[in-house]
Amino acid sequence: MARPTILLVDDDPVFVDAMTAVLSKRYNTRSAADGEEALSSLIEHRPDLILLDVMLTYPSEGYDLAAALKKDPETAGIPIIMLTGVNRVFEIRSRLEKGWVDVEGFHTKPPDFDTLFESIEKHIHRPASVG
Repeated sequence: MARPTILLVDDDPVFVDAMTAVLSKRYNTRSAADGEEALSSLIEHRPDLILLDVMLTYPSEGYDLAAALKKDPETAGIPIIMLTGVNRVFEIRSRLEKGWVDVEGFHTKPPDFDTLFESIEKHIHRPASVG
């Protein structure tokens, strides 16, 4: 069975390296540093799930990218889990304002990996097995 692919979109290279080290034990991983790079990556290879930082080049870029992906029929079905290092008040407000952007979940940075893996497994679209 093919391993699912996760696209990690984050502008912090140290965080990306750490997350890739952990995620690559279970999944194929790709990374992008901003929304533009993420869109280019999506053209090349559709991931099974996206882990998306809230604040990239500008404070709401992650939300804007998620909203655009969810509106596009080509990418609307890709599950998106948002990651944020912003304080818990902002995280709670984000959950309450889910109508702003319809994503599958929010996790703080650094994530609790047990909880994050549980969320990934709940939402990931697994590729069909070949054979």
